[in-house]
Amino acid sequence: MTMIRADQVALGDRLRSRDGTELTVTRIDENFLGSGMLAFVEDSEAQWFKMPAAADHEVELLEVDSSAD
Repeated sequence: MTMIRADQVALGDRLRSRDGTELTVTRIDENFLGSGMLAFVEDSEAQWFKMPAAADHEVELLEVDSSAD
């Protein structure tokens, strides 16, 4: 398990939410529900899922999108 700050997540990264749902980030909404909040969204044929997180809190990173380099 790798934990990173939410504000370090990039498009294409694979995350696990607190309830165990896994998502591939296809969109990041900033200032979600107020200042300092982010929402990681997977909008794909497989699922639609939105995971909120405070920008300065940690989230579980499963896989980094290597194509972003």
